[in-house]
Amino acid sequence: MSGSPLARISPDTARSRITDVNDGIMAVAGMSLGLAGAEVSRTTAYAVITISAVVGALSVFGAELGEGFAQREAELATVAEEQRLLELEPEEEIEELVEWFEAKGVSTETSRKVAEELSDADALSAQLEIEYGIRELTSTRDAWAEGFSAGIGFLIGALAPVAIAYLIPFGWREEWTIIAAITSLIVTSFVLASTGGSNIGKTVARSVIMGAGTLAASHFLGDWLI
Repeated sequence: MSGSPLARISPDTARSRITDVNDGIMAVAGMSLGLAGAEVSRTTAYAVITISAVVGALSVFGAELGEGFAQREAELATVAEEQRLLELEPEEEIEELVEWFEAKGVSTETSRKVAEELSDADALSAQLEIEYGIRELTSTRDAWAEGFSAGIGFLIGALAPVAIAYLIPFGWREEWTIIAAITSLIVTSFVLASTGGSNIGKTVARSVIMGAGTLAASHFLGDWLI
């Protein structure tokens, strides 16, 4: 397993991307079943399902992009503040590092030695990593990459219900949408469990139960409200 592609994906990255894929699956499949419950025309169903997939992807892209830039701005503000404090109060900043190591159970003598050596090597990086957990600043490229990845993930998830809407005879769209959505959730849950080390059976069961409930609610609401 160590040499497989899944093993090289970090659990955090896998969770983020699979969440985007699952959002695409459930949002568009739920919309499709809601329209089926409402018994709208074929043309209306095609238009709404397509719009849901595109707008959903753009929305996820925009939200992730905005979050990335907000994180970058917060990190830059932290860097500026820490740089200011290091210039004004270098000894107090070293004392903060000493206290941090002492809280971890390191002796005062060793804590001071390590804090001073880290500060001599790169005081700003030491403060950022130890106090704030910042090892590498979020770049503009990182923010755009996260946004695009999220949007594409949503579209990948939306692809199955969209394809069902266009390719399967209209009278069978409900059954095939459910099959496609549940199958997709099983696959994504398996990938998530494999990369994150969680129990595969429980992860799949949770996703399928929640997905089935969401789809049922979508169909019921479409039938009831429209």
